[in-house]
Amino acid sequence: MYISSLIHDLMTDPASLLLFFLLALPGRLLAISAHEAAHGWVADRCGDPTARLMGRVTLNPLKHIDPVGLICLLLVGFGWAKPVPVNPRNFRSYRSDDLKVSLAGITMNLILFFAGCLLMYGAIWAALGQLSYVPGYAYSDAELYRSSFGGVEALCAGDYWYSVRDLLIYPYGAGELLIAPVFGSVWGYVYEMVYYFVSVNLVLAVFNLIPIPPLDGYHALNDLVLKRPLFADVRAERVGMVIMLVLVTSGLLSDALNWVVDGVMSGTGGAVLSLLRAAGMF
Repeated sequence: MYISSLIHDLMTDPASLLLFFLLALPGRLLAISAHEAAHGWVADRCGDPTARLMGRVTLNPLKHIDPVGLICLLLVGFGWAKPVPVNPRNFRSYRSDDLKVSLAGITMNLILFFAGCLLMYGAIWAALGQLSYVPGYAYSDAELYRSSFGGVEALCAGDYWYSVRDLLIYPYGAGELLIAPVFGSVWGYVYEMVYYFVSVNLVLAVFNLIPIPPLDGYHALNDLVLKRPLFADVRAERVGMVIMLVLVTSGLLSDALNWVVDGVMSGTGGAVLSLLRAAGMF
């Protein structure tokens, strides 16, 4: 499991683990802050100024951090912030406005995911454009170049080569393999920060779609289908927390989130590869 991997890294390579936390933390704080600020902003637009008056329509993470949720976000890759206060009595349209507010955070995370993807894949595109192309049958003494073997686009470094398709589908490694050698180590770290930002926004969007109280997915399901009171009662929220605890500790939630994230990144990476081919880079 993810936590076991972190414990192993802490014991064997604490410096790398510290670097991971330093690179991942800014993007994760921004992701949860933007998620909560979006809830408050949309609520204000729908007639409820509660969050705005309490200073919650802001990207300042200090206004949103829930200590336990932040620890989970760092340790297991998904977590939560303090819920934005909402008074549905102020809504102009009781249920439809609740739906808008509930989906606002997820929508914001998806917007940030796509914006981050533009930066991340744009950096890969720019770095590949700096490399010369050498046919697979030819020799090159360049430290890093583009090539193809049997129709497979490749990034070549000395005696090693890496599938460009795999690099795009699993883009984490591009920071070390491509960005840092082309643009320098600092930009390699910046790329990794963007990667963590992209992945956490996608995870938060998918995580919050789970229809279990008090997550946004439950509000959406309730507003569209169940038509029950907007806020689940204490008993339902306790049951929801127990279910979430079981999903987290069993690893089922991590497996499901990883499956969705891998599928989305695979599709996105495949689309970028098609664009690279269309641009004549291979």
